Amino acid sequence: MIKKFTRSVRQLNVDNITSNPLAAVFILLSFATIYYASQFPSGEGLGAGFFPIVISLTIIVFAVADIIVDDDTELDVSDFELTPAVIVTGLLLAYLAVMPYTGFLVGSMLFLPPIMYYSDVRSKPLIATVSLLLPIVLFYIFSRIFMVRLPEGIIPISRLLPELPLMVI
Repeated sequence: MIKKFTRSVRQLNVDNITSNPLAAVFILLSFATIYYASQFPSGEGLGAGFFPIVISLTIIVFAVADIIVDDDTELDVSDFELTPAVIVTGLLLAYLAVMPYTGFLVGSMLFLPPIMYYSDVRSKPLIATVSLLLPIVLFYIFSRIFMVRLPEGIIPISRLLPELPLMVI
């Protein structure tokens, strides 16, 4: 495995990068994300830029690995349907557009039911449970443990949630 990897590294050249343009685009976008995330104000704890930087670094590692490995597999997109991707992208853009007004909690609770229903989840109790509990759990993890400020919206519903007796070590 290590020999194969070092052989692949030795064979790395401009042709490999031009044959993997998507990986190169991901690397460039990740560097841009790291640059802009490093400009975020840092408060207590990890700060708002920490997770975008970690995710971008992970994307860079996998994109470089994709360039180095350079397998000759072809991606068959002839039967790819564009409609589901457009619908999910539209729902995501709508979620992001209303986030400043609804806040993270309410926006996520409104976004999850249609996206789950579109993903063929038909159990109403499951949709209701996930749509209500997942945003609350994520809110506590990011805002209370990692100290990342999440959008509150016009009516700050998140202030109604009880404080958890957490000790940050």
